Amino acid sequence: MNIRALVVTPDAGERARLSLLFADAVEPDSVTLRFADTLRDAEQDALPAPDLLLLAPRPGAAGHAATYPAPGGPFGGIPVVLLAHAGDIAGARLALAARLADDLLLAADTGVESIERFVAAIRRGRLRARRKISSDIVLAAMADAVVITDATGRISYSNDAACDLIGCLGSDMLDLPIETVMPLHDAATGGVIEHPVVHVLSGKRSLRLPPGSVLVRADGGEIMIEDSTSPVIGADGAVDGTVMVFHDVTASHQLQSQVDYLARHDFLTGLPNRFAAQAHLRAILAQAEAQTRPLGVMYLDLDNFKTINDTLGHAAGDQLLVSVTTRLRACCRTMDLISRQGGDEFLILMAPGTNSLEMNGAAQRILRAVAQPHDIAGEKVLVGCSVGIALYPDHGTTGETLLQHADTALHAAKAAGRNTYRMFEGNMLNSAIERRMLENALRLSLDDGGFELFYQPKVALSDGAIVGCEALLRWRHPEWGWVSPSDAVHCAEQSGLIVGLGRWVLDEAVRQARRWQDNGCMPCPVAVNVSALELRHVDFVEHVRQCLAGHGLRPALLQIELTESALMRDVAGAADVLGQLRAIGMTLAIDDFGTGYSNLGYLADFPIDVLKVDRSFVHNVVADGPRRQGLLRAVLAVASNLGLPAVAEGIETAAEAMFLTRAGCQQGQGFHYSRPVSAVAFERLLCRAA
Repeated sequence: MNIRALVVTPDAGERARLSLLFADAVEPDSVTLRFADTLRDAEQDALPAPDLLLLAPRPGAAGHAATYPAPGGPFGGIPVVLLAHAGDIAGARLALAARLADDLLLAADTGVESIERFVAAIRRGRLRARRKISSDIVLAAMADAVVITDATGRISYSNDAACDLIGCLGSDMLDLPIETVMPLHDAATGGVIEHPVVHVLSGKRSLRLPPGSVLVRADGGEIMIEDSTSPVIGADGAVDGTVMVFHDVTASHQLQSQVDYLARHDFLTGLPNRFAAQAHLRAILAQAEAQTRPLGVMYLDLDNFKTINDTLGHAAGDQLLVSVTTRLRACCRTMDLISRQGGDEFLILMAPGTNSLEMNGAAQRILRAVAQPHDIAGEKVLVGCSVGIALYPDHGTTGETLLQHADTALHAAKAAGRNTYRMFEGNMLNSAIERRMLENALRLSLDDGGFELFYQPKVALSDGAIVGCEALLRWRHPEWGWVSPSDAVHCAEQSGLIVGLGRWVLDEAVRQARRWQDNGCMPCPVAVNVSALELRHVDFVEHVRQCLAGHGLRPALLQIELTESALMRDVAGAADVLGQLRAIGMTLAIDDFGTGYSNLGYLADFPIDVLKVDRSFVHNVVADGPRRQGLLRAVLAVASNLGLPAVAEGIETAAEAMFLTRAGCQQGQGFHYSRPVSAVAFERLLCRAA
């Protein structure tokens, strides 16, 4: 190996000694010497870089880093051999320990030994260079940003990814304090974060930035970063510097923020959802308790919202919910929280300090605002709402209790006629418990067959002959005894059990009618009441058809009774269903006629066979005077002019029966003729009539 060595010393005697030492060296291991007085002189020389650098430090300077080539200078990475003097051996050894030099050359060393050590030093240097080149390539190729500092926290290296994220050239960052180049702050508070390099240098252990750490770029822009900063430990156990590896997590943080937002907010209205409302309620309850202040909880439910969806479509329903949300925001303060709980139900949490007077005022504002026409798909849509209110601490001290009591008050508002509000009262809780118990009992009885049908005869007023009957639901609870039919039906409608209950009634009535027929009794139509929910059910007509076929009953012996309100909820749909029922062969009756709609035009649109005059027209008609009597005659005249038989309900006296007969009413039913009786008792009436 032909070694080109650069000797840095101004001492002519040292130069002469080295020239003599290597004068006799021959190939393949020879040394060519070049001399310079100082490193600065050598760096300014344009000659090729040497293979080896021989340094002769001033006495006492061998241990100082300033004596040696800078890592990034022209001679950085070239093996260094110290020309040590006897008086500075200790300093030279310190330089070796600090890896500032690769070997020592003493005056006693021979030329051959020196050459061998030079070759070894050069090989070690070249190996280091190859490793450095390899590591530089790896660091430069990394997608993550890498910044390396020295033991004082000044930047000694930065890869391209770091330069891109910081927004600064690597040469501009070199030897600058890292906290100056990379200022950090917390995204949530805006407070300054002490740079992790500072902690790692003092603590000698790896460290990560806290979540939400923001790097301020050189151009003033901000990005959110995640990092890992580790110490570089030297052979002597001291910290030589740090390595910080970091990357930009701004996009992933924004995505996570969006996911978190959607997890806590309603997609349609943008309001906080049930989960977020519960968390907020816990927070304001703690605040109200600490400050001994009241607060309010308000449940709101739109009235007949399902009708909007059914008639205008779900898209229109969604637009209506958004419109209602806008008005609710206008009615509440910024400190209050409005939440969509699902469907058409909203929860409003009034901030601590809100009293009952303010809750009443907010409820009144909401009722007025929601009731104003909503412009939905070019149509003016009217909708009301019902509101229930509960106050802390008057109506409960926990979130669960307050929500339950506000819900109870909401049901009380609906029971009061809807489009109103109610503040929670203790007696409401009893009603709610009773309603829940009634619903549970209804479910059990529907499963266990706890219901029974009674039958009230319909008679011809002219001679009292039985011409039909109405099937009426009766329910005897094992503990409560007989339950009011109106309470049972109302609970079934509110709970959604009315469809199942109605199907049981229909099946039982048809089965009983066939049994009477098989027993040889005079056949007569059995009337069954059908609710609006049953009528709108998708397979109602098919169920009726299967029920008749299953029991083998002629359709003419089944009569369907419907109220005016049930028909008018969906005129087109009702007309279609009634047409199909009529085509099967059964008769159709309007129940409670005269109490529903003033517009009687629907009578021409529906295939009605019978009008049942409501009992309110009949009761005490003889004693009430001419005006009430004239009203009853007018109702009967409507039926007569349409060619429809009229059946008067609720006849209780002979005088009422006589008046109705003279007024032209053909049929009637009521206590005057018979109370509703069991199937066995009604069969005896039929057989007696036969």
